[in-house]
Amino acid sequence: MSAVRNQIKERPLTGQVEKEKGKQSVSAETSVQPIQELTEQAVQQMLEEVKHAFSEDHKNMEMALLKQPFEVRGYHVVFFLSKGIQEDLFSKLRPELTGILRRKLQHPELEVSFEVKEEAIDPSKNLYTSSEKLSFLLKKSPALKELKNRFGLETDF
Repeated sequence: MSAVRNQIKERPLTGQVEKEKGKQSVSAETSVQPIQELTEQAVQQMLEEVKHAFSEDHKNMEMALLKQPFEVRGYHVVFFLSKGIQEDLFSKLRPELTGILRRKLQHPELEVSFEVKEEAIDPSKNLYTSSEKLSFLLKKSPALKELKNRFGLETDF
């Protein structure tokens, strides 16, 4: 019985020694490997690999998010999203994507975030009155002004 107790007491010690050796070797590996500069090409290449993995897992919504434009700012990868559902989906995807990119790019400080970009509003979509329509068309085609004057056309009845 006492032999078993001695073995049990010794096991955690050997496990702790192995853990400490593992920590030392990991810290030695990280200190030896220089952190490479984060470039848009490297991130784009890794995103292509991630997209391929997501397509195999049938994660179509996540793939759509990864197709959005992005920018590298130091250690940050910033995705440009439009409002709505993309924000919610990206918030859920962000921890997984951050971990994948940190591991594949060997960049422990890497952070992934997003910015919401307002889409350009097309002014032709909000033309309600005939005066608004005419002024828009006059800006688009100045020859229309000459036709309006020549034939005496009016927008208001």
